[in-house]
Amino acid sequence: MKISKISFKNIHSLRGEHHIDFLSGPLAESGLFAITGATGSGKSTLLDVITLALYNQVPRIGAISKRIIDGDGGIMTRNAQDCYAEVEYIVNQKTYRSHWSIERNRNNNLNDRKQEIIDVATGDIIVSGKSAVPSKNAELIGLSYDQFVKAMVLSQGEFSKLLKAPRDQRNKLLEDITGAKDYRSIGIAVFKKFKNASDACKEQNIRLGEIELIPEEEKNNLLTEETTLAKTKVAQKKKIDGLKIEIENKKGILKNETILSKNESLQKELSEALENFKKEEETLKKHSKYVGHNTLISNFEQKDKAHKENSEELTRQKTNETQVLKEKDNLQELASELLGEKIKPEQYAEQLEQLRKTVTDLKQEETLATAQAKLHEDHIHKILLNVNKGAERIRFNENPAVFIDSINPVEEKVEVFLHKKKIDNEEALAEKDASLSLKSGFINKLKVALTDYNALVKNKTSKETELTESDDLFKKYKASLELLEFELKALQKEVEKLNIEEEKRKKHQSLETHRNLLENGEACPLCGSLEHPFATDKPIFELKEDALKTKTDFLATKRELKTSTQTNLENEEKKGKALRKSIAEISETIKPKFKEVENLCKSLKIGIVENVEAVEVLEKELTTDVQTVERLKKAFELRNLLATLKETSNLWLTSSEVKLKKQTRRKQLYAADDIDAKVQDLNSKWAANTQDVVNTNKLISSLKARITEIVKERDVFQKQLDDILKNENIESLLHLKSLILPEAKADSIRQRDKDLQLKQERLKTEKENALKEIEAFIKLITIQEPIATLEMAFHKNEEEYNILNERIITIKNKLTADKQTKEKQEKLLTKLKAYKKEEALWKTMNGLIGDANGKRFSNFVQDLTLEQLIGYANLRLKDLSDRYILDIPTADEADKNDSLKVFDSHQGDARRSINTLSGGETFMVSLAMAFALSDLAAKNVKIESIFIDEGFGTLDPETLNQAITILEKMQNEGDKSIGVISHVEALKERISTQIRLEKMGSGYSTIQII
Repeated sequence: MKISKISFKNIHSLRGEHHIDFLSGPLAESGLFAITGATGSGKSTLLDVITLALYNQVPRIGAISKRIIDGDGGIMTRNAQDCYAEVEYIVNQKTYRSHWSIERNRNNNLNDRKQEIIDVATGDIIVSGKSAVPSKNAELIGLSYDQFVKAMVLSQGEFSKLLKAPRDQRNKLLEDITGAKDYRSIGIAVFKKFKNASDACKEQNIRLGEIELIPEEEKNNLLTEETTLAKTKVAQKKKIDGLKIEIENKKGILKNETILSKNESLQKELSEALENFKKEEETLKKHSKYVGHNTLISNFEQKDKAHKENSEELTRQKTNETQVLKEKDNLQELASELLGEKIKPEQYAEQLEQLRKTVTDLKQEETLATAQAKLHEDHIHKILLNVNKGAERIRFNENPAVFIDSINPVEEKVEVFLHKKKIDNEEALAEKDASLSLKSGFINKLKVALTDYNALVKNKTSKETELTESDDLFKKYKASLELLEFELKALQKEVEKLNIEEEKRKKHQSLETHRNLLENGEACPLCGSLEHPFATDKPIFELKEDALKTKTDFLATKRELKTSTQTNLENEEKKGKALRKSIAEISETIKPKFKEVENLCKSLKIGIVENVEAVEVLEKELTTDVQTVERLKKAFELRNLLATLKETSNLWLTSSEVKLKKQTRRKQLYAADDIDAKVQDLNSKWAANTQDVVNTNKLISSLKARITEIVKERDVFQKQLDDILKNENIESLLHLKSLILPEAKADSIRQRDKDLQLKQERLKTEKENALKEIEAFIKLITIQEPIATLEMAFHKNEEEYNILNERIITIKNKLTADKQTKEKQEKLLTKLKAYKKEEALWKTMNGLIGDANGKRFSNFVQDLTLEQLIGYANLRLKDLSDRYILDIPTADEADKNDSLKVFDSHQGDARRSINTLSGGETFMVSLAMAFALSDLAAKNVKIESIFIDEGFGTLDPETLNQAITILEKMQNEGDKSIGVISHVEALKERISTQIRLEKMGSGYSTIQII
């Protein structure tokens, strides 16, 4: 899997849109590049873009949601409205583009994010959706998010710490690097499970110890007592019920005797009420006799009342008649004043209407003339806005004639200006304007062409300077390489000589035992000599082991320096070729660009200009000419506006004069503006008054006739009433009316009579019922004791019954509680059995992998991981050096020093601690470990894009140089794209190809590829 390109917009501090192509430009040519910048400039943002576009996750935050972006302020650049991240990657020779984006809506809320994967070759969308895209990327790449991060981002600095750390610290670091913290959590969880199970067993035993049951003998005694008390309870209940019935019977007799006593009192009250009711009864009889005359009395009174009301109404209408006639005279007088002559009553409406029509017609003509004048005036104001644009030339005057006179001076000034500029018509002005426009185009093109030409010349000069520097470096590296080759040959011979001498010394030492066994006169088993001078006189060998080690290390250093110098020489050679090619291309581009400048100068009819300042002079001259043309355009426009203004002003003057004439004539007839309302008001009042006169005359005649008829009918009713009073010997009509009761009062007396009769019947029935019940209760009584004695006996027996019942309940409660306690005990025993079983299980697990810190299981797993990691690391070490093989310490070694070990093949496979390695060697081993983790995480996926995060800050210059040489070797041999994230200045100088990030103001950063 190889990343070919990343694009993004408004991610973290990198505001705006950015594109980084790893397959073209400097990044493709080098393969090894540095990502540099100050802390907080956004170096890690580039890695965030990759994981965000692929998996919707970033290492420092995790999964990305709207809350992370909006609430926590993550991912999207501050004050931005949208952002996106896009990665193009190659898998199995196919290129895919994974896209991630989100934006805000008009309410400043975040919309749902958009994610999709596109086949770059066809442009087809393979899959889209928030959950589908990360899963599909994992399927295409063959790595989950965690595997991808471990495989592509190498934390070399973490492995440098890991190599030299003791076992516990080493395992903790390895746990952090691999993210395998679950095993520590499992160990802690197992310990907690065992502790919880053990605590549960202890708690259950305590609860069982707190339970107490009733002894069996005491329980049997309680059961016997309960049976005896139950029988006694039944007999006692029967006795209580009998006493209760006797008491109720005696109380029944007393109750009915009370009723009889009360009944007798009510009978006396009723007799008195019947005696008092006799007067009311007499009044009701008289009412019944005379109530039939009510209708006649009512008819008489109605006619008498109607006579009075109509007489009063007749008097009012005669007064109203006088007022209506007076109002008629007033209306005639008002109309005469309005017309200016005496009005005839029969032509009242016609004369007023004629006046209204004449005045209205004049008003309409006046309004039309006013509207026309206003229309012309508004048009004048609009024209004046254009005429006075930029400066006040003509001031508006309410008097049309005065305003027309103020136009003439401005017209004269315009004509003088046009005559002075010798432009008589707009066609000549348009021709001059077109000429200036063409000239402007030529000047703009000349400025662009000249700028491009100067830039090319400057770039060519810069490249030539850079080429000179590169050639000097090439010569320097070449001389250094020749010197190194000479020194290496001499040093190699010296090392070989030392090796031979050291081997001879070791060989001599190995034969020490055999020499001690030789005796003079006996043949040597090896050479057969009878003399053995070295058996007694031992040869002296100079000890040169330290010198050999020093020379060997120096030889290795010189070899590494040669490799580094060779690489630098090749890089400078490539750089020189690229610069020469670039200079040639620039030279070819300069010729047509200069020709373009020459042609543009000819078109402008000027000599060849050499700098932009000369073009700026031309631009200033052009600006002056353009400003003159613009002034002429405005003058022609103003002349046309003034002509239109004068014409409209004359029309305004005519309309104003017509308006004044019509207004004068109208005001002579009627000055006010309400003629319609005035005429309508007078006509309405005249019509209403005429109708009032007619209506009043009719009403007076009607009232007189009605009064005559009412008097006649009243006299008939009067005669009938007089006959009744005479026959019944009643003094007056008023006396007769007093003998007739209101119907409500008559009904009240009747109801009282009925109530008294019902009460008499009820009391009789009540007395009979009480006597019958007393007789019945006497028959039921069996005990001839006073009721108080019976009640005392009842309460005593009831109290004994309650005591008995309470004792029975107490016994039952004790027995029930004992039964429940027994059941609770059985449940607790069952739980205890289950808890002990679980405790035994977790005890075994805790003995194997559990402890309070999770250290036991974590160390076991990390030891296995380390063993596997070292296997992969040794494979990587073979590609870097043939000298070292990593190994884990044996049990015996771990007791003394549990640091990692290495086999040194250059020292006869000597086994020593990792802590004895030099800085460069440690870096090489830690880098191999970092790549091993990548291999472990990537499984069978070939990773061709790798980022190394820091780890260079602690290296000295020589070791740093060796580290870069190793990285260059890896890149050249594996055709990988390797990015080194660092802020170390020496690293920036050593790796020329860089993605450089620089912090700007307001918390933003810029990005540059060099």
